[in-house]
Amino acid sequence: MKRLVSIFSLCVFSTLALAQMQPLANLSEFEQKLKNNVSTLTSIESDFLQIKHLDMFDEDVRSSGKFAYLKENKISLKYTKPLDYLVVINNDKLKIVADGKKSVMSLGSNKMMTGMKDMITACMVGDLNRMKDGYIIDYKENTAYYQITITPKSQLVRDYVSSIRILLNKTNMSVDELYMFENEEDYTKYIFTAKRFNQIKDESIFNIN
Repeated sequence: MKRLVSIFSLCVFSTLALAQMQPLANLSEFEQKLKNNVSTLTSIESDFLQIKHLDMFDEDVRSSGKFAYLKENKISLKYTKPLDYLVVINNDKLKIVADGKKSVMSLGSNKMMTGMKDMITACMVGDLNRMKDGYIIDYKENTAYYQITITPKSQLVRDYVSSIRILLNKTNMSVDELYMFENEEDYTKYIFTAKRFNQIKDESIFNIN
């Protein structure tokens, strides 16, 4: 019951925060704050809640697990509920483990997958430097958050992700929420909680082999 109340509170607060967004007042100040944060960031660990919304279904699908990021270009999403599932990005390699079966693919030769990886990596850790070329970026803010909406110019990428929206916490410039829109109706939302910075000691969670 406490968990349901917590999730409900997060969703209500998110809705109110988005409703109060205004155009960003000072882009230079925002970029400097983001640059300062990224320069000192080596790793992130957190819990995450994933909410998959498909317009054709009455109920959203919820999953949860552990997120980890290690500079540069290493991401782990370890799903623990309702099923065990693992996604690891390590530079130009992607590993997926489902039902005890592992599959590994190279992203380097696939422009669409490379674009997806760059967007996901940049958005999950709040590093927008790589988004300057090939993307349209819209900035908004309120007293608690910066809201950044990123739209890829490439139709090949937009066929899979039409846009990504992130909410950066103004207190520590970290990502609290991430929305990946497939189209106007369907999206996947991530809520990151219990974040820990620059504490990863064991890098084996990012192993591809």
